[in-house]
Amino acid sequence: MIRPEIIIKVYQPSDKVLKEILTGIEEEGILYKVITEVMPQAETILGQTASGISQLEVGIGIWGERTVLYIKKIKDKPLFITTTKHRALGQNAARYVKGNPLIEI
Repeated sequence: MIRPEIIIKVYQPSDKVLKEILTGIEEEGILYKVITEVMPQAETILGQTASGISQLEVGIGIWGERTVLYIKKIKDKPLFITTTKHRALGQNAARYVKGNPLIEI
């Protein structure tokens, strides 16, 4: 069964970063799935790939402390990139799914 969820692809994520992103998504009440990559990939590739496999068409890529939010419909660039505002990035991913206004990062 395919669940409607935000896909988060990670390569060696900071525990703090991952926790903040997941907290932001959970606060908005949206499901997510974390997929760990074993080969190095840039956060942009991780996020773009994640949005392509998400039924919600929303993906997050994390490498260390660098994070990106991709929307499948916007293929050429990420919606958000951050190295500090991780909780807000998670919230914005979920807010996009719900059709709510995004918050500033």
